Amino acid sequence: MANLTNIIGGQPYYSAANSNSKSLLDFWKGTQVQYDAEKRTGGAISPAPSGVTSLVFTGLNSAASGWTIGDVVYVTAPTNNTTRSKGSIAAVPSATELTITMDASYTSTDTTGYQIDKYDPETLYLITA
Repeated sequence: MANLTNIIGGQPYYSAANSNSKSLLDFWKGTQVQYDAEKRTGGAISPAPSGVTSLVFTGLNSAASGWTIGDVVYVTAPTNNTTRSKGSIAAVPSATELTITMDASYTSTDTTGYQIDKYDPETLYLITA
């Protein structure tokens, strides 16, 4: 097997979702705690977003350590808009708050239970003990 740590720019693969075009897949390796640090849950927003590009979340269940302005994130609502929607962090007002600027207008009827994560869809995550 090839030594993947020496490949710069990711491991090539063919994406069936993108007309079998060649793409690059990155690898991430870490512990469960490190993996969980890439996700924030319990976010609340008021009022429910309707066609907006700026979202202000409060009540997130974990500290914002390692979450900085400009980080690419994905927002997922608990019931109404469960597709991960891409945005970036615009502000970190406190340890349990984030302001996200969405790439496209965002709508959901949910006001609580949001997940914000930094999991890159082109990265394979390997969790170690």
